[in-house]
Amino acid sequence: MTRRMGLLSLMLLATACGPESEPAADETSKELPASELKTNVSELASPVIQFREGNGCSQDQVGWYIYNGNWMTMPNSSGSGWVNDEARSMMLYRIPANTFIRVYNSDSGSLGADWAEIKINEYIDQLCIHSFEDAIFNTAFEVHYCRYDGDLDGKVSLARAQPEGYPDSTCNGMWMPF
Repeated sequence: MTRRMGLLSLMLLATACGPESEPAADETSKELPASELKTNVSELASPVIQFREGNGCSQDQVGWYIYNGNWMTMPNSSGSGWVNDEARSMMLYRIPANTFIRVYNSDSGSLGADWAEIKINEYIDQLCIHSFEDAIFNTAFEVHYCRYDGDLDGKVSLARAQPEGYPDSTCNGMWMPF
């Protein structure tokens, strides 16, 4: 290599990798926990169901899923992952009318533990379900809570969403009044 070519190569290297640039860390093999997978789901165009660690849709996101209008079970592979026994509230974005969502304190969806059903009566652009243990009834949405041992907030193990009502709504505990 001639001195001129060597000097040119050095200048190109200095320009491309100047003092303000640092080598990129190789983190491709690291798997992030679901609590660290951050996506601004409010900016997605699709309907989204997002679970939050704190009541009132506060604290960390513990899972989110794109709702395609069909029957679905969460956790599944279409969202951010799932942190079991963490969700205390739920944020809904662009959810169509006549959507039913259930959350269970049972990883099999058993009605023999605490569970809640959220019925969306009107299109919802954005809505926070502050707690799964608060029964609510209004024209836009309803929350029905079946209390078995009083332990659903922070204990959600499974959620389901679908475009029509569930065939079995047997409460093996006690329905909480509105």
